[in-house]
Amino acid sequence: MIRAYVVILPTFFVALVLAVFPMANLLDYIRPEWVAMTLIFWVLVSPGKAGIFLGFSMGLLLDVLHGEILGLNALALSILAYLCMLLHSRMRLYNTVQQSFLIFVLIGLYLLVRFWVESIVMGQGKSALLWPSLGSAIIWPLWYSLLFSVRRYFRA
Repeated sequence: MIRAYVVILPTFFVALVLAVFPMANLLDYIRPEWVAMTLIFWVLVSPGKAGIFLGFSMGLLLDVLHGEILGLNALALSILAYLCMLLHSRMRLYNTVQQSFLIFVLIGLYLLVRFWVESIVMGQGKSALLWPSLGSAIIWPLWYSLLFSVRRYFRA
């Protein structure tokens, strides 16, 4: 049990670093949601070890890292983890290219929840919902393969 978290938590650390890594302004609009994709991966391959609490914890870390409203990403990632747990058995049947379409929808819903909470609390929200979900869907097969090879190498 502990051995799995020794593998899971460093992958989230890498995702958090990639989430704040500086990019060019044009590429920043299509920046994939690394933490959300990592959460989706771990819920898919190991739903007993990764779930809503892990999504909430990583969301709080992401809120602190970005300096956003505390609980914004925590709520959105918790909902994302719940949806992934519901779709777990179906998503595992698809190959990574087919999963990319579901990633597009799931990341879009994650961003929509963030937009709603931001607009309710602050009166405005970031309106770019489609581009980050498209970037996440494009990079998903590569990210899935990388994380799967890490999981297999460490036997988590």
